[in-house]
Amino acid sequence: MSNWFGVKTLYRWEAVGEPNAVDGGFDRDATLLEERVVIFRADSLDDAIEKAEGEALGYSEESYKNFYGQTVQLRYLGCCEAYDIGEDLIEDGVEVFSSRESVPESVADSLLVDNRFGREEFTTKASTIRDKFWNAELN
Repeated sequence: MSNWFGVKTLYRWEAVGEPNAVDGGFDRDATLLEERVVIFRADSLDDAIEKAEGEALGYSEESYKNFYGQTVQLRYLGCCEAYDIGEDLIEDGVEVFSSRESVPESVADSLLVDNRFGREEFTTKASTIRDKFWNAELN
């Protein structure tokens, strides 16, 4: 019998080519890391991962021009982590993914948050850097 699985995949967004012009928020070295969790109905963990890898390859075919005239490309990093949600448990409040890792007690909570969710991006400079990855056609 098939179950629902949450599968986490990782991607890297990169702006390729020389910019037409730059502003104060432009960061030549900036890339974006995207972590996605997508759910699949599958017969096994391996089946869910196979489905997720196919979906990830399709998802990563996206490219477009940014405000700086560069081509923004998405690259699948080739890794999946799956979680068995269960047979028919999709409803409000159901956990769709969980991942755990051993971390030394000496590592600060703030560093763990920064490593998982990125540095705080509420500053003008940090939020402006993300402009490099916006689709210019959507503005």
